[in-house]
Amino acid sequence: MDKFKTQLYSSQLKADLDLFNQLQILIDALSTTENMPESLTILQKILAFDSHQSKMVRIDNDYWFPSTHWVTIAFAKISDQASLSPTKVVLPNAQKVAELHFSEWPNAAFRFVQAPLAAGGYYLVETAQNLRVLYWDIAHKRFYLDTKQFAQLVQTQAVQLAGLDALDTFQKRLTAIASQFIEIAYDIDLPGIDGQKQVDLEMVRKDLSTNILDSLFVLGAKQQFILKRMTGEKSGAIITIGEVSLKLTTHHINDGHEQWTYDIIDDNRNVTIYTLFQQLPFFYQWYSDHLTVVGLKDKREVFVD
Repeated sequence: MDKFKTQLYSSQLKADLDLFNQLQILIDALSTTENMPESLTILQKILAFDSHQSKMVRIDNDYWFPSTHWVTIAFAKISDQASLSPTKVVLPNAQKVAELHFSEWPNAAFRFVQAPLAAGGYYLVETAQNLRVLYWDIAHKRFYLDTKQFAQLVQTQAVQLAGLDALDTFQKRLTAIASQFIEIAYDIDLPGIDGQKQVDLEMVRKDLSTNILDSLFVLGAKQQFILKRMTGEKSGAIITIGEVSLKLTTHHINDGHEQWTYDIIDDNRNVTIYTLFQQLPFFYQWYSDHLTVVGLKDKREVFVD
């Protein structure tokens, strides 16, 4: 049996306490800073601490939180700075990761989860339906929208009940956060959420078949919406909803194929494709039925199921 060395144990405790002190300083700095780049720098240090040093000092108690908790805290601060609509951080009973409650969606809660190693980074997920909103990679400065699951989220009861104004507020929130990230050289990909950028939204696949396009005409007609065919230099289809027009446009490209895009023409630049998913159930049904062809092109490689 080895002799217990009190002095060695004391030295190990001191080293652990020194590490805890470093973590406490970082967490205190995160709680007080109002500077977004500084918040991200502190967060990276907390994440590095958690992944490389925490095993030395981990104690099974109520005061230890995983990396996803601190990602949530940092995102809440950035979200508050970017938007006029408040973000609330809530820690549910007996849980170790805080939830985000955005004021525009009072019946929905969100949390960050760690993405698989193949993707790295973190996913922001709506908790009730477990639907991803976005991907955030702090280390490599990447911020991407999951167009597939965000479109599904727009159809959920919690989001539908909140209405179009709430959807508009949330989209502007993400756009404002992205604008801040652009200033520090982030790679941004948020297809379809910015009302100022609603033209040339590319579909996943090229060469949209006649059958798929015709099915949209049929679904629209059943709901008393008349689609018209476009001819000329840019062919496709167009539907008008009040003062807003949705175009499905074909573009001839050099490889002999056709690239199809969504183009939303709105003089006020408030309407997005996700707005139309809420307003036009037949459009979302068609989009969902043919998602692998007509879905919005995004950074699919980081969204690992």
